Amino acid sequence: MSLPESKHPESDTLRFHPAGGVVTPEQWLALGQAARECGDGHVYLEEHSVISLRGIRDEQVLGDVPLPTTDAHVLASPLSLHARRVAQRVADVLAEAEGASAALDQDAVFGIDGGAGDLISHGVAAGLQLSGASTGEDEDASSARLIREGAVTGPVLELDDAISQLVDYVLELSAQRPEAIDGFPSPTRAAFAAPTLPIGWLTEHTEPGRVDLGAGLQDGVLPGEYAGLIAQLDASISVTPWRGLVIHDLPEGDADVVLRVLAPRGFIFDANSPALNSPALGHH
Repeated sequence: MSLPESKHPESDTLRFHPAGGVVTPEQWLALGQAARECGDGHVYLEEHSVISLRGIRDEQVLGDVPLPTTDAHVLASPLSLHARRVAQRVADVLAEAEGASAALDQDAVFGIDGGAGDLISHGVAAGLQLSGASTGEDEDASSARLIREGAVTGPVLELDDAISQLVDYVLELSAQRPEAIDGFPSPTRAAFAAPTLPIGWLTEHTEPGRVDLGAGLQDGVLPGEYAGLIAQLDASISVTPWRGLVIHDLPEGDADVVLRVLAPRGFIFDANSPALNSPALGHH
């Protein structure tokens, strides 16, 4: 994957938005290496599951480093495996849709809510909320409702139909004046209850004996060497919309070891930690 055009002309910051927040071990390794060798030594987790590298004076030195990005910025409920997979589908479809470039160029943020309402609470302007069997393992029975202007609307649709209608909505916006995209309808987050951050020992979406491990980072700052460290876990890891990480589907024994290794290195596993009391993390 070649480096995306995500660097502002007069900025030394490169930003990436992986579909559904999902970052592979290879990509974490590449991010850590790029931060240490080409940037200021840190990987930054930003709101809306954005990852940034700072201090990049010459992006050409990164070459074909496999850094995580998609043309379309699509978030996902971090604890829903199906939402993360659907986010990748939606990102791919939007990136290929002729006429969607205006919305993508304006950094419009879309979201796939796994059904719990966490992305609705986050203030996602457009996307899908999965329903029924979509929240479980039976992906063949997937269904969803549209999110438009920050609210779930319309009937329950088969997933393919819902994705098509979402793309049509994006194309409709893209066909309007550029100001319509700049002002992409997004509700104020104060209108919603703050979601419970996915921090700590998380078992509500896992099989017995397995756990998702949610971690926060103060100010979303991850030293490059620690990006390399979590790459060595060889686990599925996603960046949450609230500047945190979720390490997915670990055996309980392994999760306990990971927690003991990462906690002394600044990874925060207590949702009540004062270090996480930041508006950007979803607290009000």
